[in-house]
Amino acid sequence: MEPVFAHADKLFSLLNQLVRRPRKGESPGEVPDRDGMPVLGLVGDRQDRLVEQIRRALGEAQPRRVPHEVIDVAECWGEVAHERGDLAADWQRSEVCRRVLVRLAQEYSSERGGHDRRVRFRRFGLVNWLLEMTCTDEEPDSRHDQDMLSRLRDREFQRRPVLGFLRAPGTEVALQGKVPWWAYVFGLYVLPLMWFRAWRVLGGEYRWLLRQPYMAPGDPGTFAGFALRLTQPRWGREDPDQVVKLMINAFLEDLRVAYRRRPWRRRAARRTAYCVAFLKGVSDDNRGRELVRSFVEVRRETGAFDPLLIITSCTEGEHDHERMRVRSLAEELTPYEAWCERLRGAGRSRGADFWYLPVRVPAPLPAGHPDLAAQSECTSAARRFTVGRPPVWAGRAATAGAVALVLALVAATVGATLERETRWKEAHCGLERYDADAATVTWRKGTKECVGVASHGFAFGSHDQKLTKTLQVIADQNGRAERLHRASGKRPLVTLVHVSAMLSSPDGQSLKALSYAREQLQGVASAQRRQLDGQGETEPVLRILSANAGSGMRYGVRVAGMVRKLMEADPTIVGVTGLDESREATVRTIGALTRAGLPMVATTPSADTLDDHSPLYHQVSPQNVREAAVAAAYADELVTTGEKVGKREVLVLYSADRSDAYSRTLWKDVESAFEAKDFTVTPREFVPVSAPVGAFSGTPGAHSAGQDVCRDKERMVFFAGRSEDFEAILRAVDQACGTSEPFILGGDDVARLGADMERRSYFFRLRYEFLDFTRNTASCENSGNLYSTMKVLFQEECPSLATTYLDGHAALAFDAVGVYLKAISYLQENARGMRLTPHAVWQALGTVHGRRALDGESGTIDFGGEAGGHTPIDKLISVQRVVNGGLPAQMGLCGRLGDGTQDDWCP
Repeated sequence: MEPVFAHADKLFSLLNQLVRRPRKGESPGEVPDRDGMPVLGLVGDRQDRLVEQIRRALGEAQPRRVPHEVIDVAECWGEVAHERGDLAADWQRSEVCRRVLVRLAQEYSSERGGHDRRVRFRRFGLVNWLLEMTCTDEEPDSRHDQDMLSRLRDREFQRRPVLGFLRAPGTEVALQGKVPWWAYVFGLYVLPLMWFRAWRVLGGEYRWLLRQPYMAPGDPGTFAGFALRLTQPRWGREDPDQVVKLMINAFLEDLRVAYRRRPWRRRAARRTAYCVAFLKGVSDDNRGRELVRSFVEVRRETGAFDPLLIITSCTEGEHDHERMRVRSLAEELTPYEAWCERLRGAGRSRGADFWYLPVRVPAPLPAGHPDLAAQSECTSAARRFTVGRPPVWAGRAATAGAVALVLALVAATVGATLERETRWKEAHCGLERYDADAATVTWRKGTKECVGVASHGFAFGSHDQKLTKTLQVIADQNGRAERLHRASGKRPLVTLVHVSAMLSSPDGQSLKALSYAREQLQGVASAQRRQLDGQGETEPVLRILSANAGSGMRYGVRVAGMVRKLMEADPTIVGVTGLDESREATVRTIGALTRAGLPMVATTPSADTLDDHSPLYHQVSPQNVREAAVAAAYADELVTTGEKVGKREVLVLYSADRSDAYSRTLWKDVESAFEAKDFTVTPREFVPVSAPVGAFSGTPGAHSAGQDVCRDKERMVFFAGRSEDFEAILRAVDQACGTSEPFILGGDDVARLGADMERRSYFFRLRYEFLDFTRNTASCENSGNLYSTMKVLFQEECPSLATTYLDGHAALAFDAVGVYLKAISYLQENARGMRLTPHAVWQALGTVHGRRALDGESGTIDFGGEAGGHTPIDKLISVQRVVNGGLPAQMGLCGRLGDGTQDDWCP
């Protein structure tokens, strides 16, 4: 039967009260704004069984055990005296202290109190490791400091798995010869050494060691010097008391850090019980009393709260009754209540004796004592220690919930970010945010086209390798232009925006239909290259921004808005070229660019009314009215000579799409011109192949119109529509009367078919003719400015130039840029120093006439005459003939071209 001590229930209640940590602040909770715990001294004989009961009570506390360790100081002193008899008495006391602290650290860092309540003794571990490095008082050799740092480095590497793995011999063997030599040296040697040097400066334990007050760490002032003193304290004649206090302070600082309450330190909130150090049998003989006094002095000198309850035990004879009164557990005011009253009244300077709370432990009750049973019951109830439960937010469930919530938030954030980035990429044609062209391009789901402005080589999603290379050439030349401008402050930077109607393939359309857009860009690139190669000190350097307005120019207004925003950040933008196809969408685009204040020089549009919509609009191609006049004059010549056309009758095929201004105005002009030549005109509309299903109900399609062509083979057929519709009509003609087709003459848009050898060769049995805005002279060997430059930029295109560039898109685009450069040169000659603005350039465009007309690759461009200064007068138009799918052959030429002469039949 266990002994029952009188008033033991009050002792256990006192212990339970001392080890329980308040929810807020630190002990004692009964005294606000005063922190501190007494050193509880148990005074009495026959305490061995009581110590065991206290050990069990601490270990069985609910809901979790109290971290504790019971150390027999006399036994520890005996071990030191036996093993380290070579030490002086003061150093033996230091060794006792070290061993006691090591045992306490091992207990508090173990998992017996729970994995989440382990204490990491970084500071004390470092101090203890340095003290254990040498065990002699002999003078260290000259390499002692290097050996110390080397062993310390190895210790740090072993404590960190990644660095330990890198420094392991197996890793060195496994990586040798399998990774680059620089990675091998950096990973195995440089990186670990760099980390160790940095950690010696930034590591918390290293910085603390140089700031703590004991052993004068400022001498010599470096960690290496101070650590070297710790490895040889006896040889260096260090003060043993200072060494003891340094160890105790390091030990207590690790406890303070572990218990320090911070919102982000959940483990500290889970520590609801203080650590207990039970020093059994302390006396002057075993140096235990001096050890306890060192703890108290460190507490007084640092002024910090220590989350450690020290309990000592000694006999009545070993206690100093003269210095400290021993309190009885039976007093009305409990010993702890009495100590708290002293704490309330104590000032800031409290003596060492203030922290002691000696309590007398009565002898066990003898068997048969009348109070034995009652005391046993009270003691048993008081031994059931209870400590506070961790707050809900610091519990494991809350931690798991918080981790799950954080992971969910991270996953949601990542998912939202990925979704946002996916939507961004989808809305910006698959480009990442960091792409230079991403902000100025957009994806149109309705037609599956990428439209916008790109100046860094983006091909608008096209898979045409030739188009991609062309845009990259322009982007490279843009970079060169910017470098030339920076290198020479006298050469102004001028930017033109080239707007194309189709740089991406809408609705899965064949890439063959995109070739003409590429040809225009190659003409623009050639003009840019020639300007950049100029040697004049004040010649402007030219930058080109490629823009895609979508098929049929349907997104031209949106692109114009993008260009307007670009003008706010880039004042070098002075004009626009391109503007393919004469449609209503083109008219709206012209209006939007006019509102932006940008002059325009269009390449292929030829509708009669385009220049009526804006005073800023110009074009280098002839108008439909001139094209119709040339067609009528050529037909009249054929009738006169009796070649192919048997009678003065013409069937005019035109598109039923009223938004197609090109077809609408061309057939009207053709009707007037042919009637003026005494031709009977029969107009017939057809539904274009690009029209939606069900549109233009009751109107025949292009295939049906082609079959009607064969009904009268004596009359002439004029086609006033788009090249894709012309193909459908030719397909029907080939099926209905392929061996004896009537005479067919197409408008200038048919030149796109004539320029494509693969599409053209499909109609091997047929012969047809079409009007073109350039001569049939495309060749890399041509001495003209255009093709000599293209030979340098696009050498791989030279074998097919005779078929690829016949339609004149490259020449027209080349001349459109040339018109701007002509106007800018006029400003530089007559208004030196004037800032090149869109308004100034527009005014100068009107000077391109008469002696200042441009002798271009597509003919002479002269904005004078009755056209009002917006369209060229007497612009070159040629007649091309295709026989059996072969190369187009020039049959006639009308218009001004240098010193050349036109055919006699021309109007």
